[in-house]
Amino acid sequence: MGEYTIENLQEVLSGCIKKSQSISDKKITRLTAPGENYGSTMLKLDVTLKDENDGTEEELHVVAKMIPEQEFFRKAFNIQVTFKNEIAMYNIIAPTLRDFQRENGVNEVIDCFPEFYGARLNLGEQNGNVDEDAVLILENLKFKGYQCVDHHVSFDLETTQLILKDLAAFHAIPIALKLKKPEVFNEKIRPYLAPFPFQPKPIKEEIKSVFLEMLQDSYKCIPWIPKVKNIFENVREAGDAPPKEPFATVTHGDMWFNNTMIKFQNKVPVSNKIIDFQNCDYKSPATDLFFFLFTNVQTSVLQDDFDGLIEFYHKHFISHLEKLKCDTAPFSLPKFLEEMKAATPVELGHCFMMIFLNFGEEQFDHSSSDVDKIKARIHLAMKDKLRNVIHTSGMRGWL
Repeated sequence: MGEYTIENLQEVLSGCIKKSQSISDKKITRLTAPGENYGSTMLKLDVTLKDENDGTEEELHVVAKMIPEQEFFRKAFNIQVTFKNEIAMYNIIAPTLRDFQRENGVNEVIDCFPEFYGARLNLGEQNGNVDEDAVLILENLKFKGYQCVDHHVSFDLETTQLILKDLAAFHAIPIALKLKKPEVFNEKIRPYLAPFPFQPKPIKEEIKSVFLEMLQDSYKCIPWIPKVKNIFENVREAGDAPPKEPFATVTHGDMWFNNTMIKFQNKVPVSNKIIDFQNCDYKSPATDLFFFLFTNVQTSVLQDDFDGLIEFYHKHFISHLEKLKCDTAPFSLPKFLEEMKAATPVELGHCFMMIFLNFGEEQFDHSSSDVDKIKARIHLAMKDKLRNVIHTSGMRGWL
């Protein structure tokens, strides 16, 4: 696709611009390189709005998320479900959570979502099918100073804590809504938390053998190898387990570097936005936390204070429940640590594959069965991350 167009853009934006404004000029370019976003086509839109009353002009900088260009990825990401659910996250779920907070006297409402400018499933909205004209338009966070952190650097302690505050709010507020107003939760939240269409795939035998060999080289990991093997062999069964109450809530499902953007002031992280809600589900919040910590945070930070980070997250999680007048006894730290243990078999393979596929210097050939090539991809920093997942989980009895 050389040139990109969005039909009836004025109509899509009608809910966020003045009736007297019209599009006088627009520039549409690719936001991300092909291969960076398999589940969507991301476009950068620079729009000039002219007010017909006084002739003034206003610049609007947004991004447009459209369905993947290749049919294979449209089916793989089940766009008929995931695209609709992502629109609902911005258009229905986020406003519902904020309204609920305000009803309970909370002034500082959840603010970790990009601003929503409009969306459609198809031209004319004559049916509920997602097609080539489907589009989701959000603010361009880069124009407000937000950026993705280089995954080779990973998050330091300050940035990690900033994100954990938002993650705690994202998880806790829907739980409070579920407990206090279940009818609203069941109408406006639960229908848009369809599970991702595919079951977890077993790790390829060649990759698995390299992982296990790498663990054999670390005396800290050797005691846990039999349990790791068992988890790898039963990944599908772990993924089939139904969500447990009362912790089940809205989960992101893919909390890694590309899906959170940070604003820095004088090199200090001051604000965070979570993006890309295609994988949203109804699960334990521990699944997001486990995956986020082990794949995104600097290994040295985890080694220094892993338990402290969980306690930090849990403290903010509980504070939101308290503000919304919920009984917090069922959500104590010991009970949450049980959730972390239960999340381990589900998220361990997820973490291993994310670290392996995304922390190399070059893009990995998913079809490769060449063990030597697989081994060559694993460098020291990657080994440290992978081994730390096993050692940390094993020492806490989670394997």
